[in-house]
Formats: sequence, C-alpha cells, structure tokens
Amino acid sequence: MGKYNKITVVHIGDFLGYPPVISLIENLLHHHVKVDLISSTEAHRIPVIMQNNSDFNYICVPYDLGSGLKSRIVRVFLNRKTIRETVAASMKTSDILWTTTDVAIKVLGEQLFEYKHVMQLMELIQRFPHFTNIKALDFPIDEFGRKAYKVIVPDLDRAYIQQAWWDLKEVPTVLPNKPYSINRGEISETTQVALDKIKTETRKILLYSGVITPERNIGEFAAAIRNREDCVLYVIGKSLSGETYLNKLLDENPNIVYLGYHTAPSHLEFIQYAHIGLTPYVPTHSNLHPIINALYCAPNKIYEYSAFGVPMVGTNVLGMLGLLRPFEQYNIGRCTKDMTPESVLECVEYIDEHHDEMSKNCLKFFEKDNLDKIVQDIIEG
Repeated sequence: MGKYNKITVVHIGDFLGYPPVISLIENLLHHHVKVDLISSTEAHRIPVIMQNNSDFNYICVPYDLGSGLKSRIVRVFLNRKTIRETVAASMKTSDILWTTTDVAIKVLGEQLFEYKHVMQLMELIQRFPHFTNIKALDFPIDEFGRKAYKVIVPDLDRAYIQQAWWDLKEVPTVLPNKPYSINRGEISETTQVALDKIKTETRKILLYSGVITPERNIGEFAAAIRNREDCVLYVIGKSLSGETYLNKLLDENPNIVYLGYHTAPSHLEFIQYAHIGLTPYVPTHSNLHPIINALYCAPNKIYEYSAFGVPMVGTNVLGMLGLLRPFEQYNIGRCTKDMTPESVLECVEYIDEHHDEMSKNCLKFFEKDNLDKIVQDIIEG
C-alpha cells in the first residue's frame, strides 16, 4: 500500500465488539502495513491470527466503560492522560492516526491536529454528546471532522448527511461495514458445543445474531413461524435487558433455541447453517445518537449474511432505507410492512419460494465492494 509503513488505530472500548474495526486491521495486515492498535480489550482475547502477525502490535490501555451515560462519557476521561501519552509514543513511528469512535476524538482532543488523522464514524453524529440539549456543553467534533485528513462512514446516505451537518468540503469516503475475510478464528469449547447443536438441526433455521432487547422484536419473529413445524428460530447474542427478559422470551416462545453469546469473529460460524437471517432495526430515540442514525442504518449483518448466501428479513419501520434499499436493489431480502406475524410470515414465504435466486444474489452483493482498493485510496489519498 504505497509509502505508508505503520498506522496507529485508536479504539476507545472493546474493539472485538466492532466487526468493522476487525475488518480494517485484517485489511491493513494483509497488505503488510504495520499496525499499532490502542484499545482496552484484554490481551488474552486478541485473535490468535492477529497475535501471530509480526506486523501487529497491541497496546492495551485498560479502563471500564461500564454501563450508562456516566460510564461512557465521564469515566473514560480518567485515563485521558495515559491514552494521549500512548498515542504520542506510537505516532513517533506512524504515518497515520486512525480513530474509530467518537469518544476517541474527545479524549485525544487537539492532539489530533498534530497528525494525519483519519476519522472513521460508526454512527451518524450531528453533535457530541447527543444526550444533552445544552449547547454550551457540546464538544466541537464537527471542527475535528473538517480538519481531519479523511472522514469515513459506512454508507453513501450517511456520507451526504454527515457532510451537510458538519459543512465538510468533501463528501466522506464510504467504507462499507463488510467483513474483510470470513475467517472465523479460534473456536472455543463453548462455541463448538453450540455449533454441534445447530449443525444437526433438520428444520429451516431463521437466525438472529446480535444484542437481545425488546426493540429487536425477536418474540414477534418467533410468533410468525409458530405454526410452521418446518421452521425454528435460533438466537445468538447477549441480552442487554437482563436474564429475566431473556428467560421470559424463551418461556413464551418454545420455537426459539438460544445458543448463548459468541464473540466476533467466531459468531460467523453459525451463519452457514441459516436458511434466513434476521436484521430487525427499529428506530428508537437514543441518548447517544439521533433517530436518523437508525433510519439510515448500515448494519454489518447485511454483509455477514450475504457472505454465506443467506437471504434476509428486515424491518421497514419509518422507511428504513439502510435495509430497504439494498434489499430491493439487489433482491437479497424482504422488509416487513409491520411487525405483525402475518407480515413477517409473508416475507418468510416469499424467500422460501425464491431462495435459490436470492442466495445467489447475496453472494454477488458481498463481492461487489473492493475493500482493498477503498482502504488503499483512503491512506494514499
């Protein structure tokens, strides 16, 4: 990748929870670009394939993001000095500083102006922090966007929105939330037990992979196929609503099989057994991001399912263009009109009837974006 020998990537939080960060690192390492990754993931959890790569250097700066706004916005700044010193040391031999979280911008602050800064945004951000209406407390994140070498977003709609919000001279570069590889990494004993269970399933599997909350309508999907003896709903992920909600969900829906939580990238191993993948994204008012962030969602799940030729059922609430547009344009999935069992079942039956064609379309969709060229263009200008 040209003249760039080393890139420092800063991710505030656990980078293993962000597949686009994993994809970026895999991409850079594949092209023999040296990478310093500064994050808070415990060192023993780093994928072996990264640990064994001589171009990869992991620097752990531990801190607890915890739960709630206070933890996310305030507690992280207790380690600001350590993070800034770590970045300064790394950048003595790096060509580019690449940030992947909005919090990282505030933590590093004006230090970013000293370097060639690539700002990768995982979410749409108009102002920061979003949870307060007191503009006097706003951090001028838009200024950092205007002064960055490149601003990166995962979707073209988001690129134009972000440009308008921040008055950027250039439209941000689109780097899709696509896995760089389908390397599933090391398989733990727990994951292997779950895989042994799903691979022996004889019914058609509807698969949900992600956070488990009421907003994801998992119960509604289960209700839709309750009378379909040839179908079953498998769920993998972590309940953000506590064990009580999860247990109630399972008790009320005997056609749900819960396989537990499995970290990226091993979660990809389950997708190959799915008949249909579920991508329920419901716009909700968030303290951290505006509702338009969900309307123009850019879920990596679309790429994860399509990599294995798995058609999808998604939600079309309030015009979810992030799902509806690729589903219709490439015929890789169907969006429900609403979350009634009848509407969901209609989508399932449509995919059943057109599964072979849609599966082939999914594979074509996955191959259409050349991540190598996009990342090369970003770092070489």
